[in-house]
Amino acid sequence: MNMLNQPQTVQELLQWAALFLGKERQMEAELLLSKVSGYSRAKLWAYPEVKLSKRDQDFFTQLVQLRQSGEPLQYLLGTQSFMGLDFLVNKNVLIPRSDTEVLVEETLNLAKNMQGPLRILDLCTGSGAIAISLAKYLPEAAVTAVDISSEALETARANAELNNLCQPVEFLQGDLFCPIGQGIFHIITSNPPYITTAEMLKLPDDVKKEPYIALWGGEDGLDFYRRIIKESRQHLKFPGWLLVEIGWQQGERIKALFEKNGFDQCQIIKDWAGHDRVVKGRAHSPT
Repeated sequence: MNMLNQPQTVQELLQWAALFLGKERQMEAELLLSKVSGYSRAKLWAYPEVKLSKRDQDFFTQLVQLRQSGEPLQYLLGTQSFMGLDFLVNKNVLIPRSDTEVLVEETLNLAKNMQGPLRILDLCTGSGAIAISLAKYLPEAAVTAVDISSEALETARANAELNNLCQPVEFLQGDLFCPIGQGIFHIITSNPPYITTAEMLKLPDDVKKEPYIALWGGEDGLDFYRRIIKESRQHLKFPGWLLVEIGWQQGERIKALFEKNGFDQCQIIKDWAGHDRVVKGRAHSPT
């Protein structure tokens, strides 16, 4: 660290970060330096001789050290892209993953063939990535989003404002269906916690920094699915659809829960890597 006591050029800072983080994480260093300097990655390479202020340099070294200690890159950057939109992220919310876009895309496909205006409910909304994306791309839909965490909802509301929605998402705090009363919806979506107790112990260090409440799904990872699948029948129009993101080894068990609770047209949908990622099912009549 002594070499950073004096002002360093962009090139020197990136060289130091490559030594500190490892060359395989060069892009991460560039992204962090872009955040600090306000330069794009291309501009960093175009002007390697530029020197940062001591304040910016100290901030950069702090971010690099936090990343090396296991802090998620997205938390350090403060944003994450999802469905072509930007979302604020912090320690209070799960970081949106590209795999979850499969759930949003499948919901958009279903919505094309349904009579509107649609009412959509997103449970365990976290950063609001699913709910806000649906509201953005289905501007006539009425979207409600629920989370038990007031801190997560604060972030989700900021994300809704950031993305300039045609009509606002309704954010409610509470445990799954509790805050919606007798509300009825055409589509219900959720990316609930689904990591098993055993899997929690094996998670990468940076994933362990994400909210425990957003990760742990009980001993077998299915606690939330049992509740959501059973209780959703009381809140779906007929016919109506439930779509949930799943762990890659949970497809058949969750599909069986759908069928046990009276859903038909149940289907396991794979992500771009070929792993089971979403289960959907139609509620076509009262149980």
